[in-house]
Amino acid sequence: MVLVLPLLTLFACIKPTPPATAEAGRTITVVSVADGAGVAATVDTPERFDSAVLAALSARGLSPELVQGQDTLAALSSARESSLRVRRLQGEFVDAMLLVETRPGFYAEMNGQYRWVVGVTLTLSSGASRPNQQVVFDVPVFLRYHHQREAEAVDAASGVVARRVAELVDDWLRSGG
Repeated sequence: MVLVLPLLTLFACIKPTPPATAEAGRTITVVSVADGAGVAATVDTPERFDSAVLAALSARGLSPELVQGQDTLAALSSARESSLRVRRLQGEFVDAMLLVETRPGFYAEMNGQYRWVVGVTLTLSSGASRPNQQVVFDVPVFLRYHHQREAEAVDAASGVVARRVAELVDDWLRSGG
C-alpha cells in the first residue's frame, strides 16, 4: 500500500499528448456515407454525426469541407469497396480527403433496449504519391425504442467515431501529412 500511493501520484502528473495541428488554411474534404442491410442505397449520414467528425478535424487546425449530394452518392452507390470509392473521388479533390463509411446493423434486443452495431471504415487519402491510411472498427450502440433505426444508430456512434477520426488525423499529421 505504501508503494502504490507514490506510484499513483507519479502517473497523475503525466500530461496527455496535445492534438497535432496542421498548417493554417489546410483543407480536407470529408465524404461521409451510410450503407447497410437496412439502407436501400448509399445515403448521407445524419447531421449530428457529421458535426462531430467536422469538429474533430477543426480541432486539429484543418478546414473541413463536407461533400454531400446526389452526385457523390450516385458515384459511391455503385461501388461498395472502400479502395474503389476513394479512387472514384480522388480525381475531384486536390488535397487530403477523408472517406467515412458507416454500416449500421441491428444485432439483438437486450434488457429492453435494442443493440445495434455500426461498422465504420475511415480512409484518409492525401494524394496518389502517399498510401491511403485506413482504420476499420465496429461501434456497439444501444437504442431505447423500437422505431429508432439506422440513422439513430449512426448518430449514437458519433462520439466514438469522432475520437477515432481524431486519432487517425493526429497520426497522419505527425507523419508529415
